[in-house]
This record gives sequence, structure tokens and C-alpha cells, in this order.
Amino acid sequence: MGRSAVEAAALVADEAMAQRLLGWLVPDGDPLVALSAAEVERFCWYELPRKWHADAPEQRRAVAVLADLLAGVGRVRDAAVCASATTVQVLAAWQRSEEAGFAAYHKAAAASPTTPPDVPQLRWGQVMGVREALARANLERRLEQALDEGELDPDVRTFPAARRRFVQHWLTTVQPGFEGRAPLEAVRRERRELWAAAPPTERRALLAAVLPALEEPAAAPVDTAEPLRWLLEQIGGGVTLTQVGYLPREVVAAAFARYPHWYPIGKGPRSEADLFQLAALHELARTHRLVTKRHRTLKLSAAGRAQLADHQLRQHTAALAWLGTTAAERQVTECALGALWAEPRLREDLCDAVHPVLAAGFTHDDGTAMEVKDTERLLWRFWHTGRELGYLDERDRSVGAPISLSATGRLAALAALRVLAEGPRDRI
Repeated sequence: MGRSAVEAAALVADEAMAQRLLGWLVPDGDPLVALSAAEVERFCWYELPRKWHADAPEQRRAVAVLADLLAGVGRVRDAAVCASATTVQVLAAWQRSEEAGFAAYHKAAAASPTTPPDVPQLRWGQVMGVREALARANLERRLEQALDEGELDPDVRTFPAARRRFVQHWLTTVQPGFEGRAPLEAVRRERRELWAAAPPTERRALLAAVLPALEEPAAAPVDTAEPLRWLLEQIGGGVTLTQVGYLPREVVAAAFARYPHWYPIGKGPRSEADLFQLAALHELARTHRLVTKRHRTLKLSAAGRAQLADHQLRQHTAALAWLGTTAAERQVTECALGALWAEPRLREDLCDAVHPVLAAGFTHDDGTAMEVKDTERLLWRFWHTGRELGYLDERDRSVGAPISLSATGRLAALAALRVLAEGPRDRI
């Protein structure tokens, strides 16, 4: 075949590729200029290698043709994405394996200047509801507009901080399409609705009493994690641990003096090993990296100093500790809090109420069903963590006394449940 014939065949192939691209990217016949930068990136880095079932040469042809199409309508920056080294690297990663492809795609997307970053008020979920997806798509376009108009400059050192401020302002300002609400409020409301509606029926019944309180605007945080604050104050600039790594005896004695109900028998604890509430608080501080240890010296970390000064941060840490770390622990905790919000419960009654929810949603690794003893074990963790933090009422410690939320426990329960209800969904 002569050179002209080869060129003609290439032109035909490029035209066919162009039509295929337009049919995929703008199937309703919209102009290509209406495509957002995020949609171009998503196609190059995810849809093309993941959904087109094209081999490597066809993928390279697709991004080259798309670059020409975008340049032809004035989308120079988006055309550059198609021809970028990043796109070459992402496509090559997909050729190696699906795992490598996903990792490269997420890394490239996170580095894109039009990707809305996580901010303190909102971490984007991997699984989004309609309002959250709308908020993210609108924000992607607004970031793109800000870049086009010079409102944001990705080449300056201050760009990451400026973009975060931009995103925070947009999320907390009333925007069209969100029923007169700020997008952040709309996203949180949607997340609460999806969380509250999740099965099984027994779970929804337990949470029903607390839902109206969650719908109210969150009150200003108060210092609900007083025992944690006290421990951080005791550690302060540093304490010397015992040979086996326990807190020093003077801290143990101070804990007993301040919280005598932690050790109601005998003359008092001799070490941290005798005072499990103190040991649990020490473990909480280590788990959340509020302390650092060098040799036998225990000091507050930068995070610990920040939490000592900010009761809102401290309340959030305490809420996470109360919720637990595993999905099963969090399921049991949210149901227990919902049940106790309505009324005090005997321990066995609380177990009877919570166990059907755990049994319906979880099994052991070997596929066997959850038993009542599993629920009892998880409730034990919830109960003792709540007592350590002062969230469960200690006024009546007699055998058979009902469990109830203390005054600070009710505030902490709302904080903990908001973490679950308004947090990102990372799985269906």
C-alpha cells in the first residue's frame, strides 16, 4: 500500500475514532466544549482503560484523537491532559494490572487542580448520593472556571491552601440547585437520610428516637471528654514510665483521687495495671498518637498538645474511641446509643435489642453466625469505654441497675452518631 493510501486509511480510522469518542463523551449531541475537565480526566484515566476493552495501540490513538478534538474547540489545557506523561503512565499501569491501574488513576485524579480536595468540613465518599455527586460535579466545574479566569493559579506555591479555602467557601455558601441550602448542608442531610434508612428494620427502630436530635443544627461543642483532658494535662511536658511501661505511681494516685469510683474497693490501686480505666485512656492516647515515647519518657505529641487546647478536637477523638474501629463495633455502638437515647436499659435488655442487628449484618470470617456472646463482648467494650470517658451514668452501680447516658454522654452520643451519619460512604 502506498504512502497516500496509508495516510488515507489513517484519516478514516481517526474519523471513526472521533465519532466513537463523541458518541461516548457527548452522547446527547452536546458540543464537545461543554465537557468538563474532570470528565476528560475520568475518560483518559478510568473509562478508556477500564470500559473500552481496547488494546494499548487503540488507547494511544483514542487519546491522540481526543487531544486534537479538544484543541480544535479551544480546550488547550484539556488537550494537554490527553497528551501528558501522566496519561501515558496511568494507561501503562492499567496494562500491568487492575490494582495498579486503580492506584495510578486515584493518584492522578488527586493531583489534578480541578479535583475538589477533602476539607475539614467534608471528606468526599467513594460512594455518593445524588446531592453529593451533584455538589462534586458543580465544584469541579467551578474550580475549572476559577483556573480559566486566573482566580486560582496551580503554578504558585500557595495554590493548595488557596484551593482549600475556595472549596470551603463554596461548600458553605448557598448555591443554585440545593433547595436554598449550602451544598455542605445538603450533602450532610442526604448522608443522614441514607444512614438512617439502612437496613435492617430492627436497626431503624433503635435509631428512631435519636433522629430528630440529629436533624437539629449541631450545638457548639462542649468539653465532654474531661477524663481524656485530665490525662493529657497529667502527661504535660513529660512523665517517666515504670520499667514495664506503665504510667508513674503519682499519676495513678492522682487518678484514684479524682475518680474514686474507678477503684471502689480496698485502699487504692498500686499501678496502672490495677486501674483498667486509666490503662484504657493511656491506650486511647497512644492509639490516636496524642503521646510520643522515647525510652521511658512519655510526652504529648503535637496532636496531643492541639487536643489539649481544643475541646472540639478532643471530643471528636473521644467519639471515635467510643465508636470503636471495626464495622461490627460501630454497628453495636450506634444501636446501643439509639436505644439508650430513648430510655435507660438493663444490660441484658440492651443486648437483646442490639443482637438481632448484629446477627443480620455480620458473620464470622468462617461464615458462621454471630452469637449472643459476640454481642455481649462488643457491648462490654462500649460500656467500659463509655464509663472511662464519663459518658455513662455512675450514680447507681448496683447489680441489675439500668444503663443510662450521663449529661455529657448525651452530647457525646450525638457527636459520635454524627460521625457515622454524616461521614463519607466508602462502600455500599
